[in-house]
Amino acid sequence: MFRTICDMIPVDRDLPARARDLDILERILENRLYSVLPYEFHEERTDGGEYIPLRLRRPSVHYALARVVVEDSVALLFSEGHFPSIESADRGARDIVGALARSTRLNSVMTEAALRGSVGSVAILLRVLRRRPFLQVMTTTYLTPRWDPEAPDTLMSVVERYKVSGAELVAQGYDGVDADAVYWFGRCWDVEWETWFVPVPVGAAVAPVADPVRSVRHGLGFVPLVWIQNLPGGSGVDGTCTFRAAIDTSIEIDYQLSQAGRGLKYSSDPTLLIKEPAGLDGRMVRGAADALVVSEKGDAKLLEIGGTASQAVIDYVRILRELALENVHGAAMPAG
Repeated sequence: MFRTICDMIPVDRDLPARARDLDILERILENRLYSVLPYEFHEERTDGGEYIPLRLRRPSVHYALARVVVEDSVALLFSEGHFPSIESADRGARDIVGALARSTRLNSVMTEAALRGSVGSVAILLRVLRRRPFLQVMTTTYLTPRWDPEAPDTLMSVVERYKVSGAELVAQGYDGVDADAVYWFGRCWDVEWETWFVPVPVGAAVAPVADPVRSVRHGLGFVPLVWIQNLPGGSGVDGTCTFRAAIDTSIEIDYQLSQAGRGLKYSSDPTLLIKEPAGLDGRMVRGAADALVVSEKGDAKLLEIGGTASQAVIDYVRILRELALENVHGAAMPAG
């Protein structure tokens, strides 16, 4: 089912493959994966009477197991009782670092970084504005790092590049932009500059040009971003997703609970079945007020789903949940 849903998400060939992978994982983490499915779960037939398969329906129950796993693992790192303490023999240095942590809200920043980075990686941007330090957590879907070949753990630059509507650029104060067009937005951080580029229309064969108004020379002598990989075993610049092993089971839980909920609604409003020699008359409408008439020597029954089936679903979901948590328990330490 997971692969079926992924196939319905549009592919942007202009972006690297990792951008699509991270986008899908972010959808799961933010409970947006099912938004691409065209029908609600209760919609069983189209206006033309055609049956709508379950794979095209959005579940009515979202357990959000991935989010639960990530938040529980993040709590082990940066909750009030787990946040690392500042230790130093130099009291002055300890006080300075403590003041810096409080000023930048380091606890909240690292909690957000661990949450967002659970998909594979995350970046933290340092800015100094009016002599005050600020930390910003950035998802890495549209970021591309370049490492020093002679010091593989040292960044040489990070490029940000993604598509944006002209209307959004106009709202940000850009001049000479067609509000109905789509543009490439780009920035680059290196050891001396935060360079902004003039937006370029998508498809235009034009080299990016630095925007002198928005570009800033930070002069730090290093790239002001920290790139954090999540768990070992990933590919390239991204680590392994914390909740990857639980995705398929989580989707199964959502659909099973949705089916169980649908069944309970049917039991509360059962279908009346009447048998009579006249044969099938009209179409089936759930509810005792509208009868389903069939042939064969008069009889009447209420069609409903028994409680045994509902309990079986609940038991099955409980087993699925335990299985999913067992699959990810060894990978429960996220980025940070």
